Amino acid sequence: MNNRGKAGCGCLIFILVACMIITGILVHPFSLKTIGSQLRYEDKIFPSDVIFVPRFFEDKSGELYTEAFREYWAGNGKTIWIEDDKILGMSILDIVAKTAQTRGIKEGVLKKIAVEGEGRIKVNKTQEAFSKIGVKKVIILVPEYASRRFHLLYSPPKEGAQTVYLIKPVNVSYFKKDKWWKETMSRDMFLKEISYMTSYFLERFKYGEKNDTEKP
Repeated sequence: MNNRGKAGCGCLIFILVACMIITGILVHPFSLKTIGSQLRYEDKIFPSDVIFVPRFFEDKSGELYTEAFREYWAGNGKTIWIEDDKILGMSILDIVAKTAQTRGIKEGVLKKIAVEGEGRIKVNKTQEAFSKIGVKKVIILVPEYASRRFHLLYSPPKEGAQTVYLIKPVNVSYFKKDKWWKETMSRDMFLKEISYMTSYFLERFKYGEKNDTEKP
C-alpha cells in the first residue's frame, strides 16, 4: 500500500493539540493543563527482556535510572540497557553502575548501547541493535513529556520486526505537567516536544512511510 503523503490520524491529533494550545493560552489554566497531558502516553507494562533508558540531558538527578532500578526489582526486566554518553570524560554507564551497586543490583545487569544520529535514524539503529541480540520485548523509560513522541517513533513496528517496544512514562521533578506554562524549565521542555513532533509529522507528511535511515 502506498502511504506517501498521508499524515495519518496522529497528524490530526497533533493539529487538534496545536489548536488547543492557541485557545488555551488565551483562555484558562484548565485548558493549559489539558494540553500538557496530551504529551503523555503509556503502554501496559509486561515482564520484558530489557529495560531501556535513553539519554536525556535534562535528567541531571538520574531519575530515569532510579526508575529503571525499581522496574528491575519489580521483575519487569532481566537487564537494564543505558544509552551511553560521556560526562566530564566519564561514561554514564560507569556512573550509573556505582549507584546500582548500592541498590544491590549485580554486575552484568547493566549494559550500554551507543548509537549516533537523531530522531528516526537513532531509533532505527537502536531497534537493529536489539534485534541482532534477539530481544523480544523492551520497556522504554522516558519522561512524561516525551512519552508520546517515543510512542510515535517506536510504532508501528518495522516490517518483519520481532521486537515489541512498550513506553513507560516517568514523572520527573523538573517538569511540572500541571503548571508547565509557569515554570521556565517545564515550558522549555514542552515547546521542544512540540517542535520535535512538528518535525516528525512534517516528515511523515512529506515522505510517508519511506525508510527514515536515508534522506531522499
